[in-house]
Amino acid sequence: MREKDGDPMGAYRETHEDMAREAETRASFYRTLASLYFKELDQAGIDALSNEDLTATGVDDELMEEGYADMAAYLKHRDGGTRQELATDFAGAILAAGSYDDRRATPYESVFTSESGLLMQEARDDVYRRFCEARVAVDEGLRTPEDHLSFEFEFMAAQAGEQARALHAGDTAAAASALRTQREFHRDHLLNWIDAYCDCLQSCAQTRFYRGVAKLTRGFVHMDEDMMDDAAETLC
Repeated sequence: MREKDGDPMGAYRETHEDMAREAETRASFYRTLASLYFKELDQAGIDALSNEDLTATGVDDELMEEGYADMAAYLKHRDGGTRQELATDFAGAILAAGSYDDRRATPYESVFTSESGLLMQEARDDVYRRFCEARVAVDEGLRTPEDHLSFEFEFMAAQAGEQARALHAGDTAAAASALRTQREFHRDHLLNWIDAYCDCLQSCAQTRFYRGVAKLTRGFVHMDEDMMDDAAETLC
């Protein structure tokens, strides 16, 4: 490890601060994805996304770039009916409103990993167990199974936040523990179904916006595996 300005610990501190910032960025992005799957966009959300230059994000992932481009292209032509059109697409594709025969992109791991294709299967039970181990709880008032994609993304965000706080505090053991939790959860409860889910969303979404969200989601989940692997080389 190189020295920095004569301080042998300088590069060490700099590396860990960089890792903390990366973990914070990852946490923020996971929360953004969680919000996109939890409920339909309101007008404020549409306006916020429209005011961002989604085509100039600088992400180093081709699929994520395609997703951003699709979302931006759709929002470029927004009008007074955009909110309703997106709400209708969210209801039909993600909430499966009015669908009884065709498969929809209902964002529950159990639906995509169990033989029955039903809610509240083994995936939900294991997610619930891991949430309990991490002292994380879903608001019971929501009456929504823990293996909802939004909650899984929020869990990743929370653990990435723990990793960042530990790094800022110089507690590498705690940071490594939080990263280990993320990698295990990511492997067992995101990588195992995200491709099938995003395929489904891309096929049943009616708007280019939500087809773009599917690409963005798939790209980030796979890219994050590499990001965590890189961090683990230093921490674990």
